[in-house]
Amino acid sequence: ILLNGKEINKYKYHELFTENLCMLPQNPKALFTEPSAIEDLLDMLDDNKYTEDERLQKAEDMLEILGLSHLAEMHPYDLSGGEQQRLALGKVLLLNPKILLLDEPTKGLDPFYKRILAGIFKKLQKEDVTVVMVTHDVEFCAEYFDICAFLFDGTVISQDTPRGLYSGNSFYTTASNRMSKHLFENAITCEDVIHLCEQNMIQNVMS
Repeated sequence: ILLNGKEINKYKYHELFTENLCMLPQNPKALFTEPSAIEDLLDMLDDNKYTEDERLQKAEDMLEILGLSHLAEMHPYDLSGGEQQRLALGKVLLLNPKILLLDEPTKGLDPFYKRILAGIFKKLQKEDVTVVMVTHDVEFCAEYFDICAFLFDGTVISQDTPRGLYSGNSFYTTASNRMSKHLFENAITCEDVIHLCEQNMIQNVMS
């Protein structure tokens, strides 16, 4: 396995896991070590690299991005599952990884915060950060990711664009595709179905 043209086993541990790779585990509680949300974020910011004011500003900015500012003083274990997921993601993002590995990151998130999460991923992508996610949330993958793959017993058995992967699958696909494939062969998201219905309505009116 090569990372930036260098064999992964040639990296020192600190160099690999603080300057290149970061992992968000499925259980966010595994990352919490401090008595409040903001202290947990501050814990990720090296006081040899930033001033105290800079550390506090970065932590507060991250809470704002994640919609957790009003919970800054809460103990992480007292947050809801979705709030814990967002706080854990914030801790990982403060390390500025080049490759972000995520295990079920949408677990516990409602549609509103899933859109916020997708926006964060798009911003990271523009900053040349690679996001690799393992999930059962096919709807999220279909809407926001560039490449999707099916894993079975630790092996990639199929890989394609979301449309290529889900539109040709009768079982492992999105709810939108299952419900509409008899009408729209390549629709895989709600937006696809709505757009195609609107197009059909316009064509029917014009004809």
